[in-house]
Amino acid sequence: MTSRQKYTEPVSQSLRRHPQGSKVEIANTVRWVGFSALGIFLTLTIAYLLLGDYRNALATSIGVIPIIVALHLIRRDDAVSVPSTLLAVTIILLITSLATLNQGMYDIGLLGFPVILIVAGLILRGRVIMYLALLIIVCMAWLVFGDLWNLYQPVYLTQTGVEDFFIGSIIILIAGNAVYRLVKNVYHNLYIAEQEIKMREEAEKEREAVIQQLKRKNQELDRFAVRVSHDLKTPLITLAGFLGYLDRDIKAGDSERAEKDFSQINAAAKTMGNFVDELLDLSRVGRITNPPKDVPFDGIVEEALKAAEGLIRARQVQVEIEAVFPFVYVDRARIVQVMQNLITNAVKFMGDQPNPKMVIGFEEVDGDHIFSVSDNGIGIAPENHERIFELFNKLDPNSDGTGIGLGLVKKIIEVHHGNIWVESEPGKGSIFKFTLQGIPKING
Repeated sequence: MTSRQKYTEPVSQSLRRHPQGSKVEIANTVRWVGFSALGIFLTLTIAYLLLGDYRNALATSIGVIPIIVALHLIRRDDAVSVPSTLLAVTIILLITSLATLNQGMYDIGLLGFPVILIVAGLILRGRVIMYLALLIIVCMAWLVFGDLWNLYQPVYLTQTGVEDFFIGSIIILIAGNAVYRLVKNVYHNLYIAEQEIKMREEAEKEREAVIQQLKRKNQELDRFAVRVSHDLKTPLITLAGFLGYLDRDIKAGDSERAEKDFSQINAAAKTMGNFVDELLDLSRVGRITNPPKDVPFDGIVEEALKAAEGLIRARQVQVEIEAVFPFVYVDRARIVQVMQNLITNAVKFMGDQPNPKMVIGFEEVDGDHIFSVSDNGIGIAPENHERIFELFNKLDPNSDGTGIGLGLVKKIIEVHHGNIWVESEPGKGSIFKFTLQGIPKING
């Protein structure tokens, strides 16, 4: 039995509940500050005992107790609020006590209180910060007004010894490192949240693209249903009608009319067969293809022109090839089908052009291989440039064909990771362009 994957909440949702950042990193920082404070308290207690200053030793040793409690709490359940509050209160009271007991912490205390509040503000939330701020105000009031009313005699930093400088430096270094770690944690989580937002935006774009693709597919299915019902129904009606005529003419002994009936029945059956073949061909695009190979594109052009030779000669179309073609990495049979379709399409829509002409070309733009088939035929209105590539969408319902051709061409090009488009205006001919991959580069 496979275990269920553990749910990981999004960073944005986590930051909503923990705006300071990762709770684990905050806990590690608080733990580090706690051990540093414990080391300072123990060092001061031992130093005072060696100097015989039992009053200061008692004051610092009392501060060891809440620090140990804070470290125990944070180790037990990774809670940060209570341990952080205990540490902040302990350090505030330590600075106040040392300043009161003439240990040269008066000036450091006045500067250190805001630093403690800043560090606590990066960890704690809500009213706890206000309570700490009130405690600091009370301690500062005692230091300032106690000095003014001679309730104690402070020792200023300029009158202290070297040991006081080191004590103050250690406290500042601990606070500075804590601020650095906490701020770094906040920025790190904000970066992750930003990346998550970008991923969500990309996912949303992909979702919209899928929705649009599904809409296009639905539209194609609608057109497919209409076109199939029409294009299959029409030859079936023709078959049924001429079968009746054939039966009547055979019984009447009219062999000439019967022959014409056979011809009409054969044409209708052929039309239906061609339509079914195109549908089957369309269904295979992207699923049943020959393995792609590197082939010369001029061979593809030659094969496509040969297949359309009868139509080209019948319409007396002049064909020019204005390019030296590269090798391409494609399914040869499919791309021959693309070129044959574009060539026959150009020939069929020459209109009454007295000098019909077709040009097959190639150009490389920014590394893209762009192939083209242009003509001087009737052209296409700009509003129909996208529509002509839709399946079963014929601009002229009375024209030959089923409306599958250019839609099939587009699907083949897209399967080859290329693009196809048309540049045309009415009466100015058309130029169909598409891109294909070149031969893949071999490393080494």
